[in-house]
Amino acid sequence: MAETPHLEIIQIVAGPIETNLFLVIEKASNHVMIVDGPPDSFDAAVREIESRDLTPEMILITHGHWDHIGDADALRNHYQIPTLVHDGDRHKLENPTYGDIQGFAPDQIIAEGDRVQLGDVGFDVLHTPGHSPGQVSLYSAGEKIMIGGDTLFPGGYGTIEIADASAEQTVETIRRLLDLPDDTVVYPGHGLTTTIGAERHWMERVAETGRLF
Repeated sequence: MAETPHLEIIQIVAGPIETNLFLVIEKASNHVMIVDGPPDSFDAAVREIESRDLTPEMILITHGHWDHIGDADALRNHYQIPTLVHDGDRHKLENPTYGDIQGFAPDQIIAEGDRVQLGDVGFDVLHTPGHSPGQVSLYSAGEKIMIGGDTLFPGGYGTIEIADASAEQTVETIRRLLDLPDDTVVYPGHGLTTTIGAERHWMERVAETGRLF
């Protein structure tokens, strides 16, 4: 669990490759945004939401890989809330290609420059492709956080050794993230949080050389 001035953020790790689901709670309203829906996350997410008497507002999908969407539709149906995704990854929700995940249509398409509102806290939608064409990150300057899916990890970035990933787009995304302040806390799709400042040394090297490592 982590806190910012206006948010409480609960991390739930689920699924065969330990993917993060985040419950982003706006303290003043007790409304919550669910970020990603990994396989086997449903029970833990519902338990947290019910025990805290939270009101779910939406499910935001950072990108459409199977390990981020396995329980997303179940959570959407349980709470009757919209699912948001970038158009570049819409097809991955509608036609999953892994295991027995059932496809579903997103309720809202989000894009670069959109703003997602949770109570009094607004998040800017950043299109951060590379690991996946439709990957997005949510950035709040006021709360000093970025929720980025597999955009940025401690010591690295989302793999490009998969279908429709792009080294070139990953480099451009890393260059762009260098514009964020050092004290921006990054909540990744796997593992622990980091900050832009902690990653800046290797990000600058990638930006300068145009090459990944």
